[in-house]
Amino acid sequence: MQQISDFVIYHDPKFYAAFPAAISLDDSRILVFFRRARDLRRLQPARIRADDPCFSSIDHVDSRSEVVQIELGPDLAVIAEAKGLPVNPEAADQDASVLALRDGRLLLSGFSWYPFPASHRHVVESYGGGYSGDPESGCLFMFWGGYTRSSADAGRSWSPHRYLPPVPDLPDLVPGKRPHFGGALRGRGVEAPDGTLLLPAYAALPANGYRHAGHLMASRDGGETWHFRARMAVDPEGHGGFTEPALHLTPSGRLLALHRTVGLDDRLAVVESEDLGESWGPWRLSGVRGHPCDLQPLRDGRLLLVYGYRHKPYGIRARIIDGEGRNLDSADEIVIRDDGPSPDLGYPWATELADGRVLVVYYLCDALGTRHIAGSVLAI
Repeated sequence: MQQISDFVIYHDPKFYAAFPAAISLDDSRILVFFRRARDLRRLQPARIRADDPCFSSIDHVDSRSEVVQIELGPDLAVIAEAKGLPVNPEAADQDASVLALRDGRLLLSGFSWYPFPASHRHVVESYGGGYSGDPESGCLFMFWGGYTRSSADAGRSWSPHRYLPPVPDLPDLVPGKRPHFGGALRGRGVEAPDGTLLLPAYAALPANGYRHAGHLMASRDGGETWHFRARMAVDPEGHGGFTEPALHLTPSGRLLALHRTVGLDDRLAVVESEDLGESWGPWRLSGVRGHPCDLQPLRDGRLLLVYGYRHKPYGIRARIIDGEGRNLDSADEIVIRDDGPSPDLGYPWATELADGRVLVVYYLCDALGTRHIAGSVLAI
């Protein structure tokens, strides 16, 4: 593999830009999606030093968080500046994953946070669920559900948010009023040969001490309706958690799901299904350390695995593996970036370009602490 160039796609010190995804269109344009929120550190009176806690850490929740889209031309120059997708009227959008469907539509998936005053936290705590954010900040956030939205005109317009069905075995977010819709979605989905759409998600299960488990949502009607298909990975003893799964359907018909793990040495966990996700084998830890990951099928039949690396030296790494994923552990690790000044980076997503090169997008921290969207062009 040859690394051709690294470049900045979006950078604005007013905003915290993170968690990107990308898709190559038939006319050689590329759409890049990412989550954008306010970066209040710009109000600091002086430059933030690299050893300041504010440099390496900032909340991943914000009441103004939105999904933003940028359009790149075949030469990867920006041809349509960043624009926010129509906002969620009651919640803040987080993360973005994208899937190109065979009928020409784009399917975007993500999840939302519901902001509420910290003074009301005792009410949310009485529901039996949790919240995110610092109580001292004045604003907290309750998970609000996973959703999809679609575009039939290459990203020029988008359908409203459509929340996924409730996750079994999870209590309502608001008793009697708001079910736990869909779980959190971050990771590549697949469209099976029979047209079934499969989206990976994750949620914390009360039965195993609120450790996260991966699960699968499916649609047989092009994304009009969805249903819960199966739990993919769970540790019944509650020692490890499984989040941010990415899917790949192999040429032989095996469905692979690679999960980010919690409490398991930051190693990717692998589970497999022989029946399009109706049932799953036991999970196993791989030799890949990093998170989360994306699996991009290449025209030659192989897979490009990309993942964030939040251990020194911080950056982005990759492996080229066979289409069945059999050599995941033994494939050589490739360093794409190792110059991140902070571990708050990553979430890479790859897309193959019309000329066979691959664009990997991710978020990165610059020397001043601004999180921005960057890309690397690879020749495989």
